[in-house]
Amino acid sequence: MVKKIHLLFKLEKIWYGLKVSREKGFGGDEKVTRFGLHKWETSTWNNSMAPTSTTITFNSSSCLPSVHVEVINHGIDLDLLEKMEKIAMEFFMLPLEEKQKYPMAPGTVQGYGQAFVFSEDQKLDWCNMFALGVEPHFIRNPKLWPTKPLDFSETVDIYSREIRKLCKKLLKYIAMSLGLNDDIFEEMFGVAVQAVRMNYYPACPRPDLVLGLSPHSDGSALTVLQQGKCSSSVGLQILKDNVWVPVQPIPNALVINIGDTIEVLTNGRYKSVEHRAVTHQEKDRLSIVTFYAPSYEIELGPLEELVDENNPCKYKRYNHGEYSMHYVTNKLQGKKTLEFAKIYDN
Repeated sequence: MVKKIHLLFKLEKIWYGLKVSREKGFGGDEKVTRFGLHKWETSTWNNSMAPTSTTITFNSSSCLPSVHVEVINHGIDLDLLEKMEKIAMEFFMLPLEEKQKYPMAPGTVQGYGQAFVFSEDQKLDWCNMFALGVEPHFIRNPKLWPTKPLDFSETVDIYSREIRKLCKKLLKYIAMSLGLNDDIFEEMFGVAVQAVRMNYYPACPRPDLVLGLSPHSDGSALTVLQQGKCSSSVGLQILKDNVWVPVQPIPNALVINIGDTIEVLTNGRYKSVEHRAVTHQEKDRLSIVTFYAPSYEIELGPLEELVDENNPCKYKRYNHGEYSMHYVTNKLQGKKTLEFAKIYDN
């Protein structure tokens, strides 16, 4: 059996090394994939460390809870992470009239402003957003890419290429954990859609009355979140067992959330993560979010390999572009947008 440490991340306050291994099955010729989370010693951080005897192994028959991990050995240059944070903060610190040159039009999710606003009576989240379509190039709106800071566009492009590589790796590991061909998602997705959104949460005088971002799951396949190192407050929370659990930022880590698309494709084996952002009375906060999803033209539904008598089909087939439009034209309300795809018993 061959094993390799692929990622190191934190889950449930414990550090784990993620290993993918392949071994021969009982027949001798069929290969079985194991996707292991191995408890990790935290006295030092290097690839030569051996995991302890505590091991959690997920295989293709497992049903996982909502998946949220914090990856530290993601392979992205730390200087690039810092530079991306720097240009994002510099943009938000520009005069208002400069930022308003790149407005987010109603019903869209690109530009500067607030997304998911549909009425004058709606209670707004305490967050300034700046979002851009990145890939494929036809989804870009060049008029929304700012000229200040001067290195903004170049930095976003380089950063997005590195995040794209990471997403492709993670999707391979997810496929392997389910006993599927490791390229199944990449082949299915076509030219994957990728967008980046920078969130700035100013200090809020009444954090008890307003959220930074309302509870929701993401419509993407994967979401990669960089929590700003300059942010000293804890803002991200995930819903676990009906309790909101704060996610403590880890230096140089990237938060990985499973989105609705993977929940549908895996027929619920992997669950998308419901999360929200809270505000702080005295401290501001920055986060940078990348969304990675299939091409808008792709028809999606549960993979046939993951549907059987014991695991009946839970979601209908749909066009991903239609789902994306449904997602961006509805308020953020927990996992309500996923009802678009669910099959309900009569």
